[in-house]
Amino acid sequence: MDASLPKKYLPLLRYVESYWKKITFGAPQDRGIVIGLPHPFVSPNNGFYKGDQFCWDTYFITLGLMASGRIKLAKGMAENLAHLFRRFGLIPLRNRIYNLGTSQIPFFTSIALEIFGETGDKKWLAKMGRVAEDELKNYWLVGDNAERHLIYRGLSRYADHFITHATAEHESGWDMTSRFDEKCLNYLPVDLNSCLYKYETDLARIARLSGNWKKEWFYLSAAAKRAKTMRALMWDKRVGFFFDYNHREKRRSNFYSLAGFYPLWAGLATQSEAEAARKNLKHFEYAGGLANTGRGRLSKEFKQWDYPNGWANQHWIVIKGLLNYGFRDDALRIAEKWLDLNIRVFKKTGKMWEKYDVVKMAVGKSGRYKTQSGFGWTNSVYIRLICEFYPRYFSARN
Repeated sequence: MDASLPKKYLPLLRYVESYWKKITFGAPQDRGIVIGLPHPFVSPNNGFYKGDQFCWDTYFITLGLMASGRIKLAKGMAENLAHLFRRFGLIPLRNRIYNLGTSQIPFFTSIALEIFGETGDKKWLAKMGRVAEDELKNYWLVGDNAERHLIYRGLSRYADHFITHATAEHESGWDMTSRFDEKCLNYLPVDLNSCLYKYETDLARIARLSGNWKKEWFYLSAAAKRAKTMRALMWDKRVGFFFDYNHREKRRSNFYSLAGFYPLWAGLATQSEAEAARKNLKHFEYAGGLANTGRGRLSKEFKQWDYPNGWANQHWIVIKGLLNYGFRDDALRIAEKWLDLNIRVFKKTGKMWEKYDVVKMAVGKSGRYKTQSGFGWTNSVYIRLICEFYPRYFSARN
């Protein structure tokens, strides 16, 4: 789509633009529970999460920073994550001392390549690539320690240093969800292994750019092997969707969640698999966009990453996945529903929010904590979706 930008989107664009300064912080030195970072960074908001740089939030915030021309800030945030890995041997959930036992679903190569797409700096990309290689090998593919991630047939799970189901679920970023049935350590997650597949294909691309054909072939081979195993364990031909796999019980889950679209985002799915997965949007789609899970098999206690809540970051994953396979009409329909929900709630509250109830078209239901306003990745996905579907607006502005 390359039409003129509808006026209804402008007030929120102005809000997002004005909000960057409010959620940009610096923490150059360790102080109390806060781990110092060498560059300024964007936090989710300027209240509850003030002064925090989160691991997976950084990818989605980078999408908005790049769309708004804040390349230096995005690059600094990537370098902050690299700094944390060099210092601690993992990219922690966020820059707080008590989070050093837990990472989050990995997007570091995606962050680096987003920035490289604008800067073209191969030397910088190679440096970030080396960090990603170390993270992949020495964290996500470790299978010989107590909190091992590499657990079954070459696939990985979430597993933090505390080795409990609850804290492993925190590492997923889905804190909390009915998806793992409170036994997160038992599952090979489809989203995690899709991200690791993308690490492998991204690292192959980075190697190709530097002329290292041997390393390129190594990572392409690893990615192909991972895809084959994931397809064998996680793909349900009967319903045409990807599910998590319980390696303890040797069975595939049948719990519907948006994690099943990560293979489309990562480029792992075949065209026929993507077509089948697209038909499963019916399990998630409502007036305000996509619920994070289906309605069935939910726990008695409400969990914030379940139906009816929808999240901006997950909308980007699904929309980008649909675009990767040519389903632009579906992608646009879902994007418009989500953008319109953001507008509707903004008119009522004057704020953007961490999550939304996509069924009732309202602020998202609270779970572990009160739903937060702000909000870093919601703002960023909003601006990136408009950039995706209305590129002439950004071309004219920039």
